[in-house]
Amino acid sequence: MTKPISAAAASSIEAAISRLIGSGDVQATFTIARLASEAGLSRATLYRAPELLERFRIAIASHQREVKSPPSPTDRVHQLEAEIAALRGRETEELRALRSSNRNMAQHIQALSLLVRQQQQRIARLQAEPSESGRVATLVARAAAPVR
Repeated sequence: MTKPISAAAASSIEAAISRLIGSGDVQATFTIARLASEAGLSRATLYRAPELLERFRIAIASHQREVKSPPSPTDRVHQLEAEIAALRGRETEELRALRSSNRNMAQHIQALSLLVRQQQQRIARLQAEPSESGRVATLVARAAAPVR
């Protein structure tokens, strides 16, 4: 049976794990030897604390998931090409919607133009009717005559 490590050694290992993982070094390689060096202990001492080593391995895995390496240039190119294709598709849909809207507005303008023309013709016809019938006197001409 192996001799358990002291509380001071366990505390030293825990502090070393925190320092290594919290260093923010993205390119760091986390090994048992590096942990032992950071804790100021031998690797043999670390191997006598399997629960702390397991915690160290879990912390490394978690850290590596959080700090993913940047994608390779070819992966980045493929990613950007996919993004461009998606944007072009969206642009095509927007252009299609705008063209449809323009056609719809042009039809409305045509219909309104016809209505305006019909109203102008009706107004002209109504203005011409009273003067042709002779029964309606124009007020402008009577107002100009002197009153006796």
